[in-house]
Formats: sequence, structure tokens, C-alpha cells
Amino acid sequence: MAAVFKSFLGQVYAFEIGKDILNLLLLWLAVAFLTGYICKNISVPVIVGYIFAGFFLKSVGLNTGSEILSIPAEIGVELLLFSIGLKIRPRSLLNKSLFVVFLIHSIVILGIYLLLMDLNLPLEAKVSVCLALTLSSTIIASKALEGRNETTTFHGRLSLVFLIFQDILALVMLIYSSNSAFSVSLFALLILVPAVPLTRWFINQIQDNNELELLAVILMIMLLGAALFKYAGLTGEIGALIIGILFSSYARAEELSSKIWSLREILLLAFFLDLGMYLEITLPILISALSIIVFLTVKAVILFGLLLAFRLRAYTAFLIAVSLSTYSEFAVIIITDLYDLGMVGQTEFSSIILSVCMSFVLGAILNKNAHELYEYFEKYLLIFESEKHHPDEQPHTCGGADVMVMGMGRIGFPIFESLRENNIKVVGFDADTERVKSHLRSGIRVTFADAEDPGFWSALRFGRLETIILALPEFTAQAWCVQQARKHGFKGKIIVPTRSQGDPELLKSLGADEIYDAYQAAGIGVTKILLDARSK
Repeated sequence: MAAVFKSFLGQVYAFEIGKDILNLLLLWLAVAFLTGYICKNISVPVIVGYIFAGFFLKSVGLNTGSEILSIPAEIGVELLLFSIGLKIRPRSLLNKSLFVVFLIHSIVILGIYLLLMDLNLPLEAKVSVCLALTLSSTIIASKALEGRNETTTFHGRLSLVFLIFQDILALVMLIYSSNSAFSVSLFALLILVPAVPLTRWFINQIQDNNELELLAVILMIMLLGAALFKYAGLTGEIGALIIGILFSSYARAEELSSKIWSLREILLLAFFLDLGMYLEITLPILISALSIIVFLTVKAVILFGLLLAFRLRAYTAFLIAVSLSTYSEFAVIIITDLYDLGMVGQTEFSSIILSVCMSFVLGAILNKNAHELYEYFEKYLLIFESEKHHPDEQPHTCGGADVMVMGMGRIGFPIFESLRENNIKVVGFDADTERVKSHLRSGIRVTFADAEDPGFWSALRFGRLETIILALPEFTAQAWCVQQARKHGFKGKIIVPTRSQGDPELLKSLGADEIYDAYQAAGIGVTKILLDARSK
């Protein structure tokens, strides 16, 4: 079949590979985007599609000249590490309990992998590979949390902090794999001391609307930093990550990250496409990759148990374990470095890459259905839950409040304020920690709570509560919360101000009493203002 397709492509694309680079690149990109698009539509990470595209092109003999991908691939990896560095905040590293969990988990998993994983490698290479496999994918986890709007939830924040610890470990591994010894050239890194604040000042001079200029400056910073670290005997990847960390406390760090996102994704395509062109899949390699995948279960179960031991609730521990149930893109980078150094053979290289791809697919499926999976296994998972909970996970109470507002955003907060001004006792809950802190600094009674946490509703003490207002942005969350409130015995009124196009009749069938369309209400409000003005 491959030979027939190869012949067909040879007739359609009648050009000499190596002489018509532009056509070759266009063909590669077309195949990569097509496989990526297919993967996206079946809820599989596009990264897997790019790697498969490379493997497919190699299988049909269209990988000649793939060395032209090396430069964009290298820059793509550096941009990835730079963007990860931008998210590493020194404050996030102060969670001592989670650091202990990370440390114990890494040591235990490394020991299990070394003892049980069948990898025909020299001891040094095996330790590096096994340690890399203890890490989880920052890309898959962060995208899954963003997709569920859970980056600011308690379990989302802990997942991201755990990933940061892993990224730092990956940094140490990259430094070690660079085989750099102390040299005078390392003192060249001292140039970063005056360079970072100077660069920040320069960036501040760029107008917000000048995206092209800002992007050019970001690339210059990253590439010069990478080059500086290469000169010091380290790798460009290390330089990019550390430069990102140095800019993480910068006020415009989030803006910098968003500006490079599209470019990063395009250049990473080259990395994963190139990776796929080195991939081989045979029956022994497939069996080896599947055996490596089995160890993901061990990794997730041990993490779940450790988090429970540190008094997190089963719900939180389960969602963190699911978020981290992948192998890391760092494993790809490290195994590629070892392969280039001749420390890893083709079979082991392909097995690791294939297992990482499989973990991405598995992780995407698990993350998409994380809450449903928890509900299904809840009664079994609660058996292992500690009676004493983490201070941030104590049961919530409405106290003497008459009204509860769930969601203190653009709709919920004005409702909360209006009720308070009219001397109605009201309590507010929100899953965004930064928003909660902001309200508390202003003297407003707001409590952190995840509305989509089954444990929140089961443990919630309604007190004399008369009304629940669900000012949540997502229709599915609104519907689920209505159902949970009724399930756990709330007999009062449930009001849902909604901005979605969901079916209001569904909300009413689940137990909602009043549904208000926020857009319709805004239109009516504007009309009333105009009519009042004309009547005067």
C-alpha cells in the first residue's frame, strides 16, 4: 500500500526532492496540518498528528532533506521552554507540602521504573530516561485545565505548581545532559544581570498595538539568551528556560507568553514533524511502547495516594493525578539528545517516542472526562480519603446568609453588591483565587470554592439560605450546579443569570426557578435608559 501511494505521490508531485525545497516544505506542512486537524477533531492532541505526519512521510519516502527542519525545530523547542519559564513564579515554589510530595513521588517512580522497566540501555542513559518518564506533559496538562476553565481552581493551581517542580527537574537534567564542565566562559552569564532590567525597560517603550515589534524583541531576547548559554558550554534549551524564568516576575510576562504562542506552535510543528521522520514502528517497538504505557497507571496511583496522605480530598487528588497522567515532552527532548549522542539505539528511541505519543492520547481522553470519571468512581475513592482535610479544603458554610452568589465575576459581583446595599445578607463563592483575594482586600465577604466540585455541594451547609444565584459563565456548569443543589437537599429558590445559548427549559427541568438572559437584560436596560432620557 505504501509503495502504491508513494508511486502516486511521485506522479502528482513531479519534482526532484532537494532542488525544490519550497514545494517540499509545502507538502510537509500540508500533511502535518491535515493530520493535526484530524487529531483535533477526534480529541487527540495535535502533537500526535504532527509526529504521525513525519512518520507517514518517511514511510512513503518523502523525508529526504529533512535536515532543513533542524533550525526551526531547535527554535521551537527553545520558545516552548521560554514560555514555560515565563510561568515559573518564585512564590509558587513555596508550597513545601507539595514539594515533598513531588520529591517522594519522583524518587519512588524512578526506583520502580529502574527495577521493572525493560530498557536495554547503559545505566547512565537508563537513569536519564526513567527520570524523564517521571515527568508529565506541561502542554497537555495546561491546555486541558485551560479548556475546562480550571487553571485558577485549587486542584488546577496545585497541578501547575507540581508541573513547575517537574520543569525545574527537567532543567537540571538538561544541564547534566549538556556535559558541561566549569569553565571561564560560564562567567559570560553574568551579562544577564544588567541585560534583564535593560530589556524590560526597552519592552516597556514598545506600544501595546505594535505586535510585530514586540514579537521581534521577544525572539531577539530568547535567541541571544540561548546563544549565550551555548557559549558558556550549556544548551540553548537551558538558556531559553532560564531567560523565561528571569522574566516571569515581569508585569508583561503574560502578554509576552501570549504573543509568542502562535509562532511557538508553528515552530514546534517542525520539531515534532522532524521527530516523526526518525520514528520506526515494528511489532517489538509497539509491544515495548505498550509496556511503558502500563507504568502510567503506577505513576498516577502513587501520586493519588501521596496527595491523600497529605490530607487532600479524593476529588482534588484524583483531578491532579488525571492532569498529570502523561509522559512529558521533556522526555522527547532528552531521549533525542541521548539518541544524537549515540547512547540510545533506534529501538529504544522509537519505543519511548511512541509511548509518549500514546500517553498524550490517553491523557487527552482522561482529562476530557475527568469529572465524569470521578463521579463514577467517587464512592470507591472516598474510602481512602482522610477524615482531616487540608486547610484549604474545609467544608463551606453559608452561615446566616439569605442569598448565595456562586461566581463573583462581571455578573455575579454587581448582584452581590446590589443585595448588600439593600441590607440583604449575602455570601459569595468563586473558583478564581486571584479574584477572591482581590475581593477580600476590599473587605468583601467572598470564599474560594469550586462550583463543579461534587464535594463542595455534598459538604455545603446551607443554614437558613433562601436563594442561590448561579452567575457562572458556562451553561454546562450552571446545569450541573442546579442538579447538585437539588440533589443535596436545597429547597429554596435557584436563579440563573445566563450568557449562554443553552436551553433554559433544561435548567428548569433540573430545578432552576428563574432564568435571566444577561444579553436580553442588557438590551432592556439600555432601552430603559433611552426612554427615561426622552421623557425628561
